[in-house]
This record gives sequence, structure tokens and C-alpha cells, in this order.
Amino acid sequence: MRQLVTLRGAFSIAVGLWVLLISGMEVGAQEAAGRTTEVFRESDLRRGFFRLAFGSDMQTFNEAAPRLHKFDRPVAVFVTADPPGSPADKIYRWAIDDFIRQMPELKARVIDETSPPDVLVRIVPPAKFKEVLVASLGEALARPFIRLTNPRCTTRLRIRDDGVILRADIFIPASQDLGAIIDCAYHESLHAFGLMNHADDLRWTSLNQTRRASSLSAYDKALLQILYDPQLRAGMTVDDVERLWPRVGRPPTIRME
Repeated sequence: MRQLVTLRGAFSIAVGLWVLLISGMEVGAQEAAGRTTEVFRESDLRRGFFRLAFGSDMQTFNEAAPRLHKFDRPVAVFVTADPPGSPADKIYRWAIDDFIRQMPELKARVIDETSPPDVLVRIVPPAKFKEVLVASLGEALARPFIRLTNPRCTTRLRIRDDGVILRADIFIPASQDLGAIIDCAYHESLHAFGLMNHADDLRWTSLNQTRRASSLSAYDKALLQILYDPQLRAGMTVDDVERLWPRVGRPPTIRME
């Protein structure tokens, strides 16, 4: 999706592009750049799951060994935007609604400010992005993180000792590039629900940082379906999941070679 110079009419244009993308999707993995569809194999899904569901290249959890992180309850998502009602705010809400619609396994819903959130999304002016990170995460955590990564958007998780996600905080700068807003919406939502790593050699996933996401790919959907299979519990190790893989590694709604 190209950058839009002005915001007037941007939302309706982006919606039109979104509809074209969705109508052209098949069950498989979609490349955002070329709009092509590829079917992946179970071995590709296995490789991606063990890469993306264990560990993180941006956040440490003080665990002796990498473990699964996931919510153990229905997930309440609250979105706050500065300013409210901006095109970036509308685009993000639209993208997260689509994410929730496609992933009923998450039992997620968007809430108003009267309820405590499990996922808190902050959409802020680009000039305030780093300031908000520092205010939310603290100087000791935020300053080194910003210096090392220069983040475009980011997610931080609070994890219980048993691997259950207590809360996810998503930070999105409201740039004029609405394609970047959509990309951040899908990329950071995957992190928020427990796929915390990146893999730039896996072409099907939105967690490949060399590509842009404009939809929830079938590959990422399959990874989340596996992660939220009731047979997999928060805190499980790689060995635990290896033993269960024959029972969880082929989501019934996903077609693979």
C-alpha cells in the first residue's frame, strides 16, 4: 500500500484496497509485496512455530528456558488514540476487528474504557512516540530499547511466572502512511497474543521484518490456532510441544501440502 500524502479521504481509499486484498485471498500464505498466494507445508509451519512462539529478540522474561506465552482467558482489547477519531485510529480499529473476526479461538473483543484491558493499544503522534514509551515503560527499560532498536512500533508483555500473559501494551505512531498502520496492527497483535519472536527467513509471516503485512496471512492464523489449541498450555517448553506436535500441528481449517 503506497504512502498517502494527505489524510483527507485516506480511510475510504484504504478500505477499498483492503477489500480488494481480502477478496483475492485463498487459503494459503499471502506475500504482501507481490499479492501472490503460496501453500506451505507442515514442516514450514513447524519451523515457524518453534521460531516464533519461543523466545523474543526484543524482550526477555527471566526464564531458565524458553516457554510458551499465551492468554488463559477471553481477551479484552482497548484502543486509545491521540487524537481520537483520526484516520490512523479508524484504520487500526478496523484492522484489529478483522484480526479478532478471523481468530475466534482468542475469544477477544474491543472494550470501552470502563473495563480493565488485557491488551492496551496506544496510537500516538509520531513526535510523542518515544516520550510515551519512556513514560509507560520507565527510563531504565525504554531508553536502551529505543537506542538499540529505533522501533517503528512495538509491544511489551507482562508475563506471570507460569507463562500466562497478564497484559500486552502496544505502541503505534500515527503516521500518515496508513499502510504502516495496518502493518503494525497485524504485526504487533501477533506479538501481543504470544508470538513474540521474528523470523526474516520465513516469507509467509507478518513477523518477517523485511515485508509489510496488509492482512492476517493463513500462515500466521495457523500459528495462532496451534498456540491457542487447548492441549498447549502457557509455560510449556519446546520438549513439551514436540511431544504434542502430531496432535496439534495441522489445524483443521488450514490447507497445507
